[in-house]
Amino acid sequence: MINSFLIVLSFISIIPVPKKFIPVWNSDSLRYFCVMLPVAGIIFSFLWFIFWFMLCRLVMLSCLLRGFMMTVFTLALTGGLHMDGLMDTCDAVFSRRDRDTRLKILSDTHAGSFAVMGCMIIFMAGMLLFSELLAYHVHTDIITLSFIPAYSRLGMSLLLVNLPFAKDSGLAVILGSSRNKRDNIALVIMLLLFSVFTSKVIPVIIILFAIMWGKLCMKIFGGITGDLLGAFVELSEVIMLMGMVMMNCI
Repeated sequence: MINSFLIVLSFISIIPVPKKFIPVWNSDSLRYFCVMLPVAGIIFSFLWFIFWFMLCRLVMLSCLLRGFMMTVFTLALTGGLHMDGLMDTCDAVFSRRDRDTRLKILSDTHAGSFAVMGCMIIFMAGMLLFSELLAYHVHTDIITLSFIPAYSRLGMSLLLVNLPFAKDSGLAVILGSSRNKRDNIALVIMLLLFSVFTSKVIPVIIILFAIMWGKLCMKIFGGITGDLLGAFVELSEVIMLMGMVMMNCI
C-alpha cells in the first residue's frame, strides 16, 4: 500500500519523493493506486488550507491578485499535469471528428486552439471564483474549500476503477492495470468520511459530475484515458468552487 502511495505522490504532484523510495511500476506496486489517489488528495487539501490561510492575511493585496496566486498555486502543485489533460481533451472533444480520430488527438503532443481556449477559460474561472471566495472569506467554509482536491481525486478514482479503457494502451491502462471493483468499498468509505467534515453539497456535486463525465466519456470515447481523468480533476474543482460561491450567496 505504501508503494502505491509513493507512486501516486511522485506522479500527480511536484512534492519531492527521493528516487530511491519510488518503487518500480508493476502490478504489485500499483495494486492500491486508485485507493491512494484521494489519500494523496488529502495532502493537497492540507497545502490548500495553509496557502489559503496565508492569503486571507494578505489584506493589503486585492482579492483578484490573491485569487490569481491561489490559482497558480493549485496549478503548480500538480506540475500542470491535469491541465495538460484538459487541454488535450478540449482539442479532441471539439474537433467533432469520429472516435478513432479523437483518440489520436488525445495522444497528440501539440496544443490546438481549443486547448488554449479551454486552458484560459478554466484558469480564469478558477481565479475569479477564488477571488470571490476571498472577498467574503469570513463566510467561506475553509474546511470544505480545503477538501476540494481530495474530492476531485476521489472522483477520479471512481472513474478509473469503474469505466473501461478507451484504448488498449496508455497511461490510464498502466495506472489502472491492477484495479479491483472492491476498491469501490474503500472509496465510498472515504467519501462518507470526507462528508463528515465538509458541507454535504460538495460530495453531491462530485458524485453527480463523475456520473455525467463518465457517461460523456463512454459516449464520445468509449471509455476513459489519462487525459480524460486529468480533465475531470480540473473541471470538477472549478464546479465545486462555483458551488461554494453559490452557497455564500444563499
